[in-house]
Amino acid sequence: MNRYIINENYMKLTGRGMYDEDGIYWCSLSGSGFECHYKGNGLNIKLVGDKSAEIPDNDLNWARYAMYVDGERKIEGQLDSITKTLTLEGEIDADIKLIKLSECAMSNLGIYPIICDGVITPIPDKKLKLEIIGDSITCGYGVDVNDPNIGFKTATEDFTKAYSYKTAQLLDADVRAFSISGWGIISGYVDSPDKPPLTDQLLPPYYTKLGFSHQKFDDRDGLEPQNINWDFSRYVPDLIVVNLGTNDNSWCTGHEDRYAKYVEEYAKFLNTVQSCNPTSKIMCVMGIMLDEIAPYMEKAVERFREQSGFEQIYTMRFTPHDGSLGYGADWHPSPATHDRAAKALAEKIREIMN
Repeated sequence: MNRYIINENYMKLTGRGMYDEDGIYWCSLSGSGFECHYKGNGLNIKLVGDKSAEIPDNDLNWARYAMYVDGERKIEGQLDSITKTLTLEGEIDADIKLIKLSECAMSNLGIYPIICDGVITPIPDKKLKLEIIGDSITCGYGVDVNDPNIGFKTATEDFTKAYSYKTAQLLDADVRAFSISGWGIISGYVDSPDKPPLTDQLLPPYYTKLGFSHQKFDDRDGLEPQNINWDFSRYVPDLIVVNLGTNDNSWCTGHEDRYAKYVEEYAKFLNTVQSCNPTSKIMCVMGIMLDEIAPYMEKAVERFREQSGFEQIYTMRFTPHDGSLGYGADWHPSPATHDRAAKALAEKIREIMN
């Protein structure tokens, strides 16, 4: 039998991840996992959950995953137990992809080294590499329901149905996401601008980390993704898309001084992004759900350009949704809205990247 640790020697990794002392590869962010080619008789992949997997009836938070064979989804589910084994039977000669569909804040997913009698080889990288930085829209929040009055569950979140993943498909590109629902630049989502800003839900401080989660990977090592520095040399995107401001707008609306603070902090965050990825182009977008804050995003880009002298930065506004294409959970974008946004973004990226 062969033993394959989840790493770049055997697989193409599709997101940020880390190993523990048992060789378990921990995935936190939406879209994290691996792709490979497998040739052999049957395949078992053992998953392990964090503490959220021990809580009964916890589909609000259980990590959601899917396994694809030659691009077709064959297995999907949630980690509702500490361990779970995904099984493919019979002779296999196919591309395999395991992907975390849900986001980092609620739960993490670990993958044990694969024990098999077959051969695993990596999938080649795509010519174009993207990174998408965003919030719930980028995560695919609530995309699997068509009722805006239904609340959040990881069971209805699917990164592969979000504009972020779909844009990469249209461009035949690799994509990684750094996205957390409800988070922003100067405030997380509040239900009234009269309330204090949610300063514990700011994405910029965690961008240089593996991610953020309310759950540790396990009790033994006590590791949390927010305490692990990320090595940016492991994945160098050609283009980084930043889609942040929808949640900030909930606190900024009606207050020019708050919008000014958003501009200031957004420009600082762009400096962080560019410093971590000095060869990458940057594109800042806004508007899938609302575009009230879009002019201030554009002001932030202009401020950053003037301060840094960096010219390979661009902006784009989406068409905000209005219900004509439906809604997902909590008034989030429907699959059709994500499709429309992906087509618009892919067209703009083709223009930028020639």
